[in-house]
Amino acid sequence: MPDAISAGAATAMTAAPFLQRREIILVLMTLGAGTFCDESDTTGTTYKTAADWLNVHDGEHVERLIRFDLDALHGEDVTETVADAWLDGFDQSPEEEHKVPAFVRTSQAWERWCADFGTQRAPLRQAVHGTLNHRQQFGTGLR
Repeated sequence: MPDAISAGAATAMTAAPFLQRREIILVLMTLGAGTFCDESDTTGTTYKTAADWLNVHDGEHVERLIRFDLDALHGEDVTETVADAWLDGFDQSPEEEHKVPAFVRTSQAWERWCADFGTQRAPLRQAVHGTLNHRQQFGTGLR
């Protein structure tokens, strides 16, 4: 008998969470003239998506984000993933760049978002109208 679960639903059910209990986020930050590394307080916590992680952690002063597995002692750069999630909730224009964290502004996600912003919000195009005065438009009978 065929399985009733669609392929999309099956993928969603089996997709690994963004951050598992045995993983932490190593945050590389620039403060003043120095670069610092900090460890997020996520040990023992699972976050399904990068957006869930962003709801708890801000990205101020962050340059890069590394998901680090404490069991395997292996790290993976997740800066682009988190930048994409951050931009999903950003409802302003590229002119508001000063409100965007550094890790987002320097990401490929920002470049894609800005390009998409220009295409999605193309300027309104209307037919050009002349500058005729009332006599030219309606005749000489108006005074």
